[in-house]
Amino acid sequence: MTMLKLRFWAFIMSFSPAAKFARASAVIGIIFACLSIDALAAEPVLTARPGVCILGSPGKAPCVMAVELSWNSNGTGNYCLYSSQSNESLQCWASANGGQQHAELSSRENVSFWLQEIPDDRHLAEITIRIVSVSQRNPQRRRRRHVWNVL
Repeated sequence: MTMLKLRFWAFIMSFSPAAKFARASAVIGIIFACLSIDALAAEPVLTARPGVCILGSPGKAPCVMAVELSWNSNGTGNYCLYSSQSNESLQCWASANGGQQHAELSSRENVSFWLQEIPDDRHLAEITIRIVSVSQRNPQRRRRRHVWNVL
């Protein structure tokens, strides 16, 4: 055993059994947390700007706007970007760890974009552009009064 391991076990064994268990559990928890953070960081992240489209009047005209999509990943791979409005991929990247795509949006319903690796059908990252009407965004608000206000 290395000197560091011996010091670690000497530190753990110098406490009562309950304290030993608590310290060992804390150390194991920290190790698993670090491992899970590394595993999560390997997944690509997809962002969209803007994330909401506001309709002037509900049900009449579709929401028309430009969306800037960007993604990045810690590892390189072969990725394709897809939209719920199209059966074809918007763009594909070979041996890349990030990319950007400009898309035009025209819809009355929410639109989803997702990133997937080329040989796999699993969605690695997904984002939804919400379509909201003015009436949904700004409902009639009641004026709030204090409890002690009688009038």
